[in-house]
Amino acid sequence: MLDSLNPAVLLEDSFSETPPRVIVCGLGRFGLRVVECLREQNPDAHITVVTNESTRADRLRRAKKMNARIVLGDFRFDDIRADAGIAEATSLVLSSAMDADNLETALDARSEAPGIRILMRLDEGRIADRLMSDFGIDLVLSPPALAAREFAHAAMTPVPAKSDTPKSYDPEKHHVRSRSVLNRTLRLPDRYDTRRPLLLLAMLLLILFVTGVAIFQHALQIPVVDAIYFTATIISTVGFGDYNLLNQGPLVKLFGTLMMFSGVALVALLTSFVTNFFLSGAANRMRAERIAEWAHDHVIVCGLGTVGFEIVRDLSEQRIQVVVVDNSPDSGAVRLLEGRVSVIFGDATSEEALLRAGVLRARALIACLSDDAKNLEIGLSAQTLAQDRGPDRPLRLVLRCFDADLARRIHAVSKDYTLLSSAEIAAPVFARAALDTTKRS
Repeated sequence: MLDSLNPAVLLEDSFSETPPRVIVCGLGRFGLRVVECLREQNPDAHITVVTNESTRADRLRRAKKMNARIVLGDFRFDDIRADAGIAEATSLVLSSAMDADNLETALDARSEAPGIRILMRLDEGRIADRLMSDFGIDLVLSPPALAAREFAHAAMTPVPAKSDTPKSYDPEKHHVRSRSVLNRTLRLPDRYDTRRPLLLLAMLLLILFVTGVAIFQHALQIPVVDAIYFTATIISTVGFGDYNLLNQGPLVKLFGTLMMFSGVALVALLTSFVTNFFLSGAANRMRAERIAEWAHDHVIVCGLGTVGFEIVRDLSEQRIQVVVVDNSPDSGAVRLLEGRVSVIFGDATSEEALLRAGVLRARALIACLSDDAKNLEIGLSAQTLAQDRGPDRPLRLVLRCFDADLARRIHAVSKDYTLLSSAEIAAPVFARAALDTTKRS
């Protein structure tokens, strides 16, 4: 599907004698970038933006500065679309972040203007082909899916090793600082380990069992195997009657009674903890932690939203080992990936979580949260820890950044970070497709 979006192919027929008329529905960050790309690719295009009255004033000013006509209202209503000129438009770009609103509008627009070219944004890209074939939508694209390939490519691009060690780099100094970072982490209170109750109960049960075998062997004067058998029948309260304490002294009888109650309680508790250990996902989390401990030359993905999920899927398709850091154990994406990739639960901005994910052994780290400040904080924390690898083993840092101005300022002062935006990556593709005059057959 994306092969047809080659710039040379799409722009070949884009600039006809009649300037294209494009309606862009939604003026969020992505919609504004689509408008900018439309104006860059065809200065003569007639652009109409349909957006609601709560749209930020700065975005409205930027759109007007690009000679875009603004129609205020809900693009789901037919009178608003008519006011925007849907009958004369050549393309309709649905750039809202609300998938349901985009789909509803696409279906209505197809009946209102059968000849219009409809391009729809859909974050859940797995059903894109079905929507195109069943509902007559010309093109359905997923910005997260488009961006994921660029993020993955950036992560896999090797960082040029510095041939000369900078004067400011002192291996011993960084080694000492690394130990201090690790020591600070070790001084933190231990994370709750769900295995501790299991081990404690199992140990108590074992002590009770061994004590019972020793006492019953001595009191009943029976072989060790028979003592083991008798102890097991008492703890499990089965009691076949072949051995009993009827003729034993009061202390032995009291011990047998205590063993019955203690055994039942310990077995019940142990069973419940074992069941909870597996059903609660603790077993999977422990397995993920162990895999991450041994991971080497892997890619760490921080944040498992729509973009993060697509990045993980793209890297996994390339057979690249991935370790995910996310703080939402109940999210659908986490449940879908558990057992397939290592998922470390924790705050990705913390050094402790990054160390658990193996940042000192990773080849790259991708921070793709929906917060620029947090992504930058993750990058700074990872860069601090990665300095201990030395200049010959740099860590590739790829950060998701919504603010283009912030990205430019960071790139101007540091080349250690690669900042990418899903809107910046996907918007030109939408713009080229909107200017394409070829109707989908």
